[in-house]
Amino acid sequence: MNDNRETSGARIVETAVGADSDGMRIDAFLARRFTYLSRSAWQSEIREGKILLNGNGPGSPHRQVCAGDVVRFAGRELEEPAVDERIEILYEDEWLVALSKSGNMPVHPSGRYFNNTLVRIMERRMGCRLLPVHRLDRETSGVLLLAKDSLTASRIQKNFSRVSKSYVAIVHGVVGARRFEVDVPIGYDPSSKINKKRLAWSEAPEQAFTAFRTLFSFGGYSLVRAYPRTGRLHQIRVHLRHAGYPIVGDKMYGKDPAFYLRFITGGMTGELARELEMPRSALHSRTLKFFHPHEKRTMYIKAPLPDDIREFIKERSMRCRNR
Repeated sequence: MNDNRETSGARIVETAVGADSDGMRIDAFLARRFTYLSRSAWQSEIREGKILLNGNGPGSPHRQVCAGDVVRFAGRELEEPAVDERIEILYEDEWLVALSKSGNMPVHPSGRYFNNTLVRIMERRMGCRLLPVHRLDRETSGVLLLAKDSLTASRIQKNFSRVSKSYVAIVHGVVGARRFEVDVPIGYDPSSKINKKRLAWSEAPEQAFTAFRTLFSFGGYSLVRAYPRTGRLHQIRVHLRHAGYPIVGDKMYGKDPAFYLRFITGGMTGELARELEMPRSALHSRTLKFFHPHEKRTMYIKAPLPDDIREFIKERSMRCRNR
């Protein structure tokens, strides 16, 4: 969760620690959340007193953070890429707002993105502070829940085991099984040149479980629904890759492991776009069910399928029928 604002020309970033980061060292937490500095660089920032944890200096990079803690620091002035600012409000009350975001919209400040993030854009539009309760990758479209105050955000996060989510994804291949599961731990890929790339293998440190249901297949692709039981970083993408059904358009976990390196070194070329088949990962956060801490009732939010996923299915299905 982030509260981003500018003070005397300086960007001040506040980020709340999520349940999935509970117990992490603060330097590791910062390096994972804000990738434009390495872990050792964040250690220097901590030792120089530039980082505050719940309003006080953490003292040491070894200090562990807890879910609900607030980390504060001065951000950096960086040129930001343009984003797709289409955001639909699906539900709103005095405590919460549920949105459907586009497939080119970072939620949190990270790398070159700061003002061009969902939180900053919606804070400007709504004129209030907003705190994301959970995460979505920049290229993942669909439902995202934000709180209007830290107490509400904290209450939902502390009971996040009661939150259930489903996603839909277009994958390469015809999935034969109507239902299948991937119960394989996840960790950072020790053999990858990409620092944040993840891998599923039996000895990985983070337990992860995802249930899948095949909705239908078309022209060598399938539309699947994913039900993550755990909330690991990149979990659905990694588990689908592990199962042999990589997501269409996924640069990091797609058909070719070189896609991501080609993208970060040469940008989105015409050749790469043709090979990817979609300019972003075809993953959509479809539904979110959670217990409202103030209304004391279960809420169910559903985001419509975005145009790019609908068009891909329509075009490939027609192409298959015309063969």
